[in-house]
Amino acid sequence: MEVEQGSLTMQSLGKKGAASLYMAITGVTDVYRNARGIARFWDIAMPDERVRLEILR
Repeated sequence: MEVEQGSLTMQSLGKKGAASLYMAITGVTDVYRNARGIARFWDIAMPDERVRLEILR
């Protein structure tokens, strides 16, 4: 995922048809190079799909 000052990669085990999904942030670039955290996606596969990132530096 591209964010304002770098890129993040994420990984998760998903459940088909789930309304939300949590992903671990597993790789980062630029100002986030030492960060860790989670991403939560909800309203998956809908026109208004949303994500919230919780990044710890």
